[in-house]
Amino acid sequence: MGNKLSKTLKKNTPFPTINTQENPDFKYINGRRYHNVESVKYTLPNDDEEVDRLHQQHFLLRYIWQKNFASPVKHILNQNGTKVLDVGFMFLAIPKDSWADTINEMTRVLKPGGYLELVEINPMPFQMGPVSSQFFIPDDLRKRGLDPEIVYYLRTYFEKQENLENVIEEKNRLPYGPEAGKLGQAAVENTRLGFSHVKPFLQEALKISSEEFDNKLDIMVKELREYDTYHDTCCVYARKKEIIE
Repeated sequence: MGNKLSKTLKKNTPFPTINTQENPDFKYINGRRYHNVESVKYTLPNDDEEVDRLHQQHFLLRYIWQKNFASPVKHILNQNGTKVLDVGFMFLAIPKDSWADTINEMTRVLKPGGYLELVEINPMPFQMGPVSSQFFIPDDLRKRGLDPEIVYYLRTYFEKQENLENVIEEKNRLPYGPEAGKLGQAAVENTRLGFSHVKPFLQEALKISSEEFDNKLDIMVKELREYDTYHDTCCVYARKKEIIE
């Protein structure tokens, strides 16, 4: 499902047509379903093709980190009644001024002795080519109230949460270059799909035609490999303090 781009990206359409179907919480652009709530910052689709890409992204990150999680919770997961809340990447959804409240709320619902773990990525890669730099736009995220550098402040938010202890931070890279082999190829494909899925919004922001967008996307894919582009990624986890009576 994740590769049916020829059916959803209509090359000769200058700007996409927006249709609202039965559920007013969603809008449909060129056959893709997006959120239709004004307060929602997230611009990626909400449909099966995007779910496929997110699955691909999960396996990509698991390969980078060589594990599904970093927190020492294997013994907890083996206990009956253990519950896990998986919220995934949040840098495209949580406003900059809401991160402290978000972490406070996740800590509140966390069972004492349990672990809070977040993995985030710097959406602005390093060593970009000239066309790549047109796609990765930090100011666009800031205009939407998001924080493109949240990856570098996660630990601080954890440390300021008084109910969390033993805060640990681990850093890694998501590489695109040829030396990364199949990992780099998978990373390039995931990024290509991601930008394809936000095409209606990015195309309008760049003020370019649909055909020009597709051409630039092809060039960007090549640049990611040629320039050895990479992202910083970060994993931060901590334990919620036990209740002392």
